[in-house]
Amino acid sequence: SVLAKSKKSIFLITALFSFCGISSSFLFKKYYSAEISLYPAKKESTPGLGQFQALASNLGLNSQNNTQDFNIPDVVKSRLIANKAINNKWINHSGDSTSLENLWNLNEKSWIPLTKNSQHDEKKIREKAISMFYNHIDVIENRLTGLIRITSTFEDPYVAASIANFIGDEVQNYIQKENSAQSKKEKIFISDRLLVVRQELEFAELQLKNFKERNRGYEESPDLFMNFSRLFREVEAKKEVFLTLQKQLELARIDEVKKSPILHVLDRAIPPLEKSSPQRILFVTTFSLIGLVFSVIRVILRY
Repeated sequence: SVLAKSKKSIFLITALFSFCGISSSFLFKKYYSAEISLYPAKKESTPGLGQFQALASNLGLNSQNNTQDFNIPDVVKSRLIANKAINNKWINHSGDSTSLENLWNLNEKSWIPLTKNSQHDEKKIREKAISMFYNHIDVIENRLTGLIRITSTFEDPYVAASIANFIGDEVQNYIQKENSAQSKKEKIFISDRLLVVRQELEFAELQLKNFKERNRGYEESPDLFMNFSRLFREVEAKKEVFLTLQKQLELARIDEVKKSPILHVLDRAIPPLEKSSPQRILFVTTFSLIGLVFSVIRVILRY
């Protein structure tokens, strides 16, 4: 057949394209990917707390569950973490300390300045650095198991591993800080309200005491007994509010003590030994297929 007769030509063209593919792969920078995996912590209950929570529930109170729902990918891709990573110094494989802006050569002065305002130039460089940082970070969350995998891809393997671990730690710290702040805010509010109610209760009790001392035979007078009943009800109402707040404060304290990290590090990132890109096998395979198709079409069109 025509293809059999031209197999030498097809082989040479395919080999030429394969050589071009492997040669072009050397024109791209080497990148290394490091991954850290996080796993959500199981919600544990404190032994012996169930009866206390049930009692509070009967009083119309609920033990506060301060474990907020966070969208982890949004936290990972936040400007807060990006700015911290860009401001930080990273140790590369040579043992030198460098920033991401220096690693990407963003601080090199160009022949033509971007603007006449140096502060504006710095802001544009920072925005570009943040955009590049987002492009080098990938996060995948398994909705079924909750496993979170954060991957950082950089030109240096040690920088890639350090940044992946840094992001994992920052995500943990941020979520824990937010939950602790919410617990503390609620505890302060309850403590302040408890202090006010205690003063009101003491004042109501003092009024009841003075009334009974001034009116020994109040049981025989309908008007005096009605006043006594009003003062007594006020004391009982204040006492109930006071006890309710006191129980709620205890629940808040216990909830704060038993609070554990929401995320646990399953596997920390380590410096990768092999590069993640460019994948030379992919280059060779792609260019070989293109060369093969091109050579076959060329032979067919010639005949």
